[in-house]
Amino acid sequence: MAEAIRNVLFVCTGNSARSILAEAALNAMGRGRFRAFSAGSHPAGTVNPLTTETLRRLNLPTEGYRSKSWDEFAQPGAPRMDFVFTVCDEAAGEACPLWPGQPITAHWGVPDPAAVQGSDEVRRRAFYDTALTLRRRVELLLALPMERLDSLSVRRELKGIGSEVHRRATANVLVLCTHNSARSVLAEGMINHLAARLGVDARGFSAGSAPSGRVNPFAIDALRNAGVDVAGFRSKSWDEFSGPFAPRMRLVITVCDQAAAETCPFWPGAPVQVHLGYPDPSGTPGGDAQKAAAFELTRQAIGYRMLQILLLPLDAMTDAELLEAVQRIARS
Repeated sequence: MAEAIRNVLFVCTGNSARSILAEAALNAMGRGRFRAFSAGSHPAGTVNPLTTETLRRLNLPTEGYRSKSWDEFAQPGAPRMDFVFTVCDEAAGEACPLWPGQPITAHWGVPDPAAVQGSDEVRRRAFYDTALTLRRRVELLLALPMERLDSLSVRRELKGIGSEVHRRATANVLVLCTHNSARSVLAEGMINHLAARLGVDARGFSAGSAPSGRVNPFAIDALRNAGVDVAGFRSKSWDEFSGPFAPRMRLVITVCDQAAAETCPFWPGAPVQVHLGYPDPSGTPGGDAQKAAAFELTRQAIGYRMLQILLLPLDAMTDAELLEAVQRIARS
């Protein structure tokens, strides 16, 4: 029997930034499992323009959002909520609404990006960082085996997602190859899939130095076969990650094949960079069966190394320690 779709309400004060960013993330990533809504205890009446800009940057829908009161969800005929998450910031003395009734509740507080003062660049960065934090928590929610947990266990896990242990800076990992259509996409998918399963605060991205503009369908199939959510993958340029509003990278991995005289991108700047090369499965001779098998083997090989990296204490390592550890993984 198909799993019932669970309704989730994200609540903050103004319903103009944080709660809408969370609503958009869960609706995009939890299709078929969760349906998200948002509201405010004192709605601002308009969605912050930087919220819309951030959604666009993350390739999330920007239409249909509005700042509204949580009273709409207490009316007869309103959707019945299974979960209610408050995303206001108690640490800043912000009053968080209390939701009456029986839904499972948890506090996932984040600072209000709309309250950040400074240049346009600083404010855009605050919105983008807030969106990434909330998306990470959504990923952890989606990784929970809801059907195998009792209500007390669910409450404990959801509280943990919003606790201090999940407020640390995310270790962002960028995987580069030439076309960003196969190997780097496989790596991105496995990093995010495994991080969610392990509860590791890491986030994978991928890009190409000469993107093809199209993700190889065999890469999508290989990820789907491993249980990875394949929504949202696209072939994109590494230029997206060199701008002032791009997420800060802790580790950059190149996965192109130097043995095949492939030109591997070089990432400038401070992040630790390591080469983990793989032959391009897109060039496998034969028919669909042979190509599918090559992509599956490549996904397994990449996934094993990404797992080894995620098991490292990323938030406690210096750059030199991280470089040494990942180079050791590369030799394994």
